[in-house]
Amino acid sequence: MGFFREAYDAECAAIVRALAVAAERAKLGRVRIFTDVQAAVARMAYGEPGRGQTYAIQARQAIAALRKQEPAVEIEIRWCPAHKGVPGNEATVGWAKLVVSEPDDHGVEWLARADGTWLPVRPTSLAHLRRRASEKKSPEVRSWCERRHLNKGYVLRKKGKTDPTPTRAKRTASRFYQLKSGHALTGVYLRSTDNRPDDHCWWCDPENISGTQQTRDHLFKHYSRWKDRQAELWARVKEATKRAKRKWSVGDLLADERCSPAVLDFLRSTYVGRTAPPVEESWDSEDEEEEVVEAGEAEAERAVERAE
Repeated sequence: MGFFREAYDAECAAIVRALAVAAERAKLGRVRIFTDVQAAVARMAYGEPGRGQTYAIQARQAIAALRKQEPAVEIEIRWCPAHKGVPGNEATVGWAKLVVSEPDDHGVEWLARADGTWLPVRPTSLAHLRRRASEKKSPEVRSWCERRHLNKGYVLRKKGKTDPTPTRAKRTASRFYQLKSGHALTGVYLRSTDNRPDDHCWWCDPENISGTQQTRDHLFKHYSRWKDRQAELWARVKEATKRAKRKWSVGDLLADERCSPAVLDFLRSTYVGRTAPPVEESWDSEDEEEEVVEAGEAEAERAVERAE
């Protein structure tokens, strides 16, 4: 297929070639084609513009030729698991890599037009351009995030996709990501945005006698009213990661996918990052704390309903 192509293009082209070979034979009765790329299977079902459009159109032409000579033929394109580790498959992969590295020396069949004439310029596939764009974008996005969240306690994942765990608990996910990025309703953040006159903890220090800052570290490790829930959180974290509480910063805790289930359960059972009380009010009991929080959430829900 030449340069500037992807495995996706190869799988789509292979499906087209299999259909073309089947069209050259007579009285097959049934045609089954297997591939381990689900995107290639899905692409054969529609011909709209996008990556793989050429192959989708060619596949339809081959299917039309098959049905013309054998109207009752059954055609199936099926997905099957990859054959990684199978000796024959590994040998095939090695040959494919050799051909890609030196295409002209190994009889590569370059892409041709529908009428069979060769293209003077070897085109670049959309799949290849998409990958190149992603490779270019990823480091730029990471660099922007590092600059944007500098000194805010946000820890970027070193590699891999976004942690999917918080999305399974949408009611708590907003607080999780606000805490992770340093924008949760804590004393420190509200003071930095001029929404509170100070950054003390309104739960354990309502009169600001001790001057205790309400930081993420304070809420996750030191606030005494939630000590039992904190103990449960850090016990689960230690079991999952083999690291004790004293070796964790809250930024690292929120960035580690292994800790996400324990953190989400901790957030569900506490008021960390939830509605802050008015500046003039203080809480003398846990019942008053819960009443103020529930009242704030009810008001927020009514505001959403009015907006809708």
